[in-house]
Amino acid sequence: MFDFPYTRIRPLSENIFTQIIESAGGRRAYPHDDRQTQKNADYILGETVIELKILEDEGLSKTPRQSKLASLFVDLNPDRPVHVLDRDLLDPAGQRYYDRAMEGPIKRAVKTAKRQLVQSRSDFPETSNSVLLLVNNANTALDHDEIVQLVSRRAHNDTSDIDGVVVAGAYLHSDGFDTFALWPIDYVPIHLDRPFREYETLRAAFYGYAESAMTAAVVDGLSDDMTKGPILDTGFEVDDITFVKPAPPLGNSSDFYVNGRPRANSSGIETSPPVGLTFPDLTRTEWERFRSYMPDDPWMGSSFEDWLVERERAIAEGTPLRPFVPMSVTFEGWVSSFGDEPPPRSFEPVRTFANELFQNAVVPVIEGACDVEKTKLIPSRYILAVTEQIGQDQANDVSDLFLFEEGLETEPRVTELVRNARIFHLHACTLGAAYAVKHGVSSLRWKEDLTYSWS
Repeated sequence: MFDFPYTRIRPLSENIFTQIIESAGGRRAYPHDDRQTQKNADYILGETVIELKILEDEGLSKTPRQSKLASLFVDLNPDRPVHVLDRDLLDPAGQRYYDRAMEGPIKRAVKTAKRQLVQSRSDFPETSNSVLLLVNNANTALDHDEIVQLVSRRAHNDTSDIDGVVVAGAYLHSDGFDTFALWPIDYVPIHLDRPFREYETLRAAFYGYAESAMTAAVVDGLSDDMTKGPILDTGFEVDDITFVKPAPPLGNSSDFYVNGRPRANSSGIETSPPVGLTFPDLTRTEWERFRSYMPDDPWMGSSFEDWLVERERAIAEGTPLRPFVPMSVTFEGWVSSFGDEPPPRSFEPVRTFANELFQNAVVPVIEGACDVEKTKLIPSRYILAVTEQIGQDQANDVSDLFLFEEGLETEPRVTELVRNARIFHLHACTLGAAYAVKHGVSSLRWKEDLTYSWS
């Protein structure tokens, strides 16, 4: 998504956790595990048997899960082109459905860990409790807190053979300049009468490894096995609708990127696209003057009524993202644009002239655009462009445009111009300026919804 270099670390692996367990005073339960005929747990730490499970699959990569989530969020707003996979947007029934869709890997981990822990407890009768150590390595569809909640519920509901759950992970966040690392580890007791007394020792060993890993990443540079980079947006598409789990925001604003952290733009739009379908609007008198000057041009039609039919055809070709914008043109104004040169006797230059008038009208509207929340004086008529920033890629942003007309003694009249357009802020403002010209408005105001913003 981004082309600047990232800090990277080694993915958490079984070998790494073997080092951590040994640093905490533990050991592998079976030094020659390959000789065992039964599935068993991985470690012994004090009086505790520990089974390690590492989530290696991206949670949003499975097609059945994508279909379940898509149906769930589309129902909230069927007209949106981009949906944010935010559990908090759902009602309680929807949240339960969401959890069932997302908990598959965790449910399997709990089920298999139960059998392995039971087997090892019988092999080591001197141990007193069983713990599942669940590590998130690649599932960015779930954050640490979500995993803690899901595995805790599954362990409570599915088995009496797991006494507690430890959830750990390593998460990098970077904007190409600043890099932050989070190494969360949490213990969730399932049976309070069987405490995991060695947890604090395990946590200290985990943090010790985290410190050495980050030092190696900074001091020693990247090696071939440092393949785990920062968290990026994840998502998928179903029926041409995009579903996004945004990367977590970095929090404080950047001291380096004073105008905001860079965001990707996979839309392919690098310059302003056409935002208006201009049309040279002529009165009957002006049409007659143009027709008299260029009698052989077929584009004008044989009558003013033919011209109006052509105008209606142009109106039908307009779209919400490229609205029909009539520009009033006079014969004298067009002729004067050529100075001392004789104007051509064809209508195509008139269409070009109408487009130039549009460009000249749009520029001051864009230059005068400002944040509506920082504007003390609100004009009586203005266009409002509202853009919802979604994650790290501007291509996923969604914008709405409105015409506001303030009344002295009445509530403002609000006309919806564009709804749920998949366009980013600058595109929305340029389109808003086109609508301003169309509706004879000189003021453009904008607002950015940063609820799901990354920068």
